[in-house]
This record gives sequence, C-alpha cells and structure tokens, in this order.
Amino acid sequence: MIKVLFNGQVITPHGIIRNGGAVIQGKKIVKIFEGNHFERTGQLIDCLGNYISPGFIDIHLHGGGGADTMDGTVEALETIASTHARFGTTSIVPTTLSSPKENILKALDAIHEARIRKVRGANILGAHLEGNYFSMNQKGAQNPKYIIPPVKEEYDEIINRTGEVIIISSAPEIEGGLEFAKDMSSRGIIMSVAHSDATYEEFEKALEAGFSHVTHIYNGNSWLSSPYYYCQIGVCESALLMDEVAVEVIADGKHLPPKLLELIYKIKGAEQMNLCTDAIRAAAMPEGEYELGGMKVIVEDGVAALADRSSFAGSVCTGDRAIRTMYKLANVPLIDAIKMMTSTPAKLINIYKTKGSISVGKDADINVFDEDINILYTLIEGDVFINKLNI
Repeated sequence: MIKVLFNGQVITPHGIIRNGGAVIQGKKIVKIFEGNHFERTGQLIDCLGNYISPGFIDIHLHGGGGADTMDGTVEALETIASTHARFGTTSIVPTTLSSPKENILKALDAIHEARIRKVRGANILGAHLEGNYFSMNQKGAQNPKYIIPPVKEEYDEIINRTGEVIIISSAPEIEGGLEFAKDMSSRGIIMSVAHSDATYEEFEKALEAGFSHVTHIYNGNSWLSSPYYYCQIGVCESALLMDEVAVEVIADGKHLPPKLLELIYKIKGAEQMNLCTDAIRAAAMPEGEYELGGMKVIVEDGVAALADRSSFAGSVCTGDRAIRTMYKLANVPLIDAIKMMTSTPAKLINIYKTKGSISVGKDADINVFDEDINILYTLIEGDVFINKLNI
C-alpha cells in the first residue's frame, strides 16, 4: 500500500524542505517532494507542519521497559525494541555488559533469535559487546567480578557463537588489548575504546591496532589529569584531537553538561559525533530501585546511579530526549542533532545504503515530531508503529 506523508518539514541529508513530504511504497521510500507535487493516492497522512525525519538509530543501549539484554530472552528484546520505538528509535544494537561468559552467550543467542523472528518494535541490527575487557580504574558501573583481559579461546567462542557482534567496546591498554583489536577489526567488527585508562601514547597504538571510535566519551574513560603537577591528556582529549576518530555521547543532559556537549560538537561536528542512550531496564519506567549486571541501581531525578552513588549506571534516556538535549540545551542545529542519531551511526556500522536518511530507495524508517521533539507518528520499514496524527 502507498502512504503519502505531506505538509511537513522534511529533514534530508542536505537541509530541510519546509513544505514537503515523502511517498512510501511497501517498506521503501520511493519519492521525496516539495509543496503539492504528489499524486493523491493511497493513504494520505497530513503532518500538520511538523518535522519529518529519519528514524533514530541507537547503537548502544542495554534495556528499557523493565527488560535488559542480559535477561537473555527474545521476550526481553521485544520489550526493549517496542519501548524505544515509542520514542522514535527505529533501529537498535542491543548491548551486553561484563558478565559470566555463559550469560553473554545466552544474550547473543536471544539477539540472533529476535532478529530472525523480527520482533515488534525497532529493528535489531546486531549486538554490541560491552565487556568484559576493561580497565579496573575506569570500570564505572561494570561489575568488577567479571572484568578480565581478552583471551583468544574465550572471545573466539563469544564472537563465533552467532555472528551477531558488530561493535565491541574495550580498553586497548590492558593485557592483550591491542592483539584483540587487531583480530576483531580484521573480521570487520568496529572497535571502540571504552572504560579505558589509556594515555595519549596508548591511544595512538590503539588506533594503529584497529580502534576507530570512543564509547560514551567523558564517561568511563581517562581525561585530563596532572600527576606530579604535569598535565597529561587521556582518551577523551586524544579522541577530540584526532579527526579520524568518531565519538559517542550519552545525550541526556546529565552525563555531560550541555556546554560540554556543545564543545564536543564544535570540535567533532555532526559527522563524527553519534548520540546514544546507554539505556538500562529502567528507561520508560518509574523511578526507584533496579538492577544492572548484578548490582543495585537507584533511579532518581532522571538519572541512574549505583546504589552507593559512586558512578552513573547507564541511563534512562530515550531517543527523543537525546535529540531534544542536543537541540534545545546544547544549541546544536536540528538538522545536525538528527544526523547524530541517524546518518552518523548508520555510516559507522555500515548500513547507510538502507537506513539513516530520508532518501529514495531507503527503508521507510520515519518519524514525525513537533518542535519539542514529541513523537507523533512513526513508520518502521513502512509499517505504522505510532499514530497520533490521525486519531
């Protein structure tokens, strides 16, 4: 069936069409138009002057709606996918955390099965392995009981289990970290520096070994310090200094202050800065007590933290909140805020040919939202998931 979204402000890779729309046939976008240059056929959806954007892509989230990737069930993944789709996220990469190997394998099996079944909600694109290979000094909310160096016999079993792992977050400076990166990057897996205490010199070696990205910059990574009064930079400043390195931010306005988000954007630009939620099971749930990786978490004032308040513990962010934070609080132009959660992650994980922009021939993953980024209408591969326009 043909669907026509019209009377909207279409956010394209090149700008905003102030009065336009898109024609959807089946799962694909077949036409983008300006004004009234469309045939009045099929289902007509009046967007009432609101924005029409690509669906959001979240390459780093653990859970939502009361479920966690580490629950290791298809049902949990469907809950996560459906929960985040309510907030405009149309594609996700479910993310593990430091845990016993058996639990990680169970989670990967569930991700594989959920992809085959095409669970309701956001598309599941693969798996993001976050853990177990980190610096203990930068463990954050990763359970220290399971932080270990990478050993080939173990990680081969994990990586070969389902073929679903497309991103790995790890620390390059730990024992075996560089050899691990060389092996994984040679297999086409994206290597991202995370929970790392690396120096600038160690970061340089990481890039040579195949790392190309930084996970949640300024959270769980080394940054400017002054041992013995001599300043040295860490992972965060090294990533900002090197143009070829992409960085990820948790854009909830809590993990990083808006002015720091603005600074990172000023340095890296929309093409090298991607937004994520790092959401845990408490996302879209009431505040209170939750669990993450076997540790108690408290959610209050829109923030998730370990019970002893020693660290953030993921977030309760959703895709709309991430965009809203960048646009409203960090003063980033809307078109660039959208890029950071659409085309930038799509290019990073090599799916830009099919997703990440409103372009002819791409999947019809589309949001309609108002000036405050309230999601009014969502298509996922051409199927309606949210409809608050034609109630």
